[in-house]
Amino acid sequence: MYRLLLVCTGNTCRSVMLEALIKDKIKKLGKKIEVKSCGLDVVEGSKVEPNARKAMKNYGLVVRHTPTQITEKALERADTVITVTDSHKRALFGNKCYYKIFSLREAAGSNVPDPYGGDYETYVECAKVLNAMAEIIVENLQKAGKL
Repeated sequence: MYRLLLVCTGNTCRSVMLEALIKDKIKKLGKKIEVKSCGLDVVEGSKVEPNARKAMKNYGLVVRHTPTQITEKALERADTVITVTDSHKRALFGNKCYYKIFSLREAAGSNVPDPYGGDYETYVECAKVLNAMAEIIVENLQKAGKL
């Protein structure tokens, strides 16, 4: 099974929303791949931001996720790693898995600003951008024969 890993900072907003959106699109196609998300700097005991959960409800999605710290094993296991920004990708520079790490800008056309600390509308706008990018990612996975 193909494995996609999504990476952001704290794994409480963007990567979690992107994970939910991609999983939903793949499920609607009747296909299966493994999609997981994690963070570069996860705070122990942190939770998914309430506004991120709320914004996903606009897409009919319920987010059940516990923020997860990135590990070497997760990087090795993934077939493709997509970081939410170029700076997240740079943080992984030098990793032996670097050849399979792409920023969201490279994979779907744009970095995504961090909504952390913003109001609900900020998360709704972020979710709209992520939804469009999820469409592109799923379309590219189909074209590549991964779905």
